[in-house]
Amino acid sequence: MHVAQGRVGTQPIAWGRLIVATILTAGTIALVWLVAVPLGPIVCAAVEPPMSNCIETNREGSALVMTVVIGALYLVTVLVALLKRRPPGILHACIVTLALAPIVSYLVVVWAPGFPIASL
Repeated sequence: MHVAQGRVGTQPIAWGRLIVATILTAGTIALVWLVAVPLGPIVCAAVEPPMSNCIETNREGSALVMTVVIGALYLVTVLVALLKRRPPGILHACIVTLALAPIVSYLVVVWAPGFPIASL
């Protein structure tokens, strides 16, 4: 069935885009937990007590929040991809957002003040 420009039509499940979304999500979560949390910012001020983003346990709290946000974005992307009738471009917007997630999540985990998970 041909879909007119700007109209919602019946579309097949976008398996290729689902695979791309899964790879982007897994890579972002790996970046957060394997790089951002253990390594942190490149430079920390030499002050006592250290800034909260320079403490690894505080970065874990930020990483947990970012993991939940990325997981929610992935879930939305999967649901959109599985819809038979979806607005044009919405799936592309979800994929682009997932592609930007590694940069944003790394910066948030490394530079946000953070909080220890144990305080939850």
